[in-house]
Amino acid sequence: MSDEGSVGGDRARLFDRGHSGGGAGAGIGLALARDLAVSLGGRLSMTRADPATFMLLLPVDPACGKDPAP
Repeated sequence: MSDEGSVGGDRARLFDRGHSGGGAGAGIGLALARDLAVSLGGRLSMTRADPATFMLLLPVDPACGKDPAP
């Protein structure tokens, strides 16, 4: 996923709850997205700062897509 904005400043704090990077906002969006990804066994990371681009990796359940046994 990507965004029209760019990321400046301390990239190490980007996913910290309450850190808005100096822009408008409460600073919970990326923290919440990261926590959700981790709770599902995945991860969220930034791949580019300008434009702001992120990669979300989630594990695939091998049982998904298989027909249940009759």
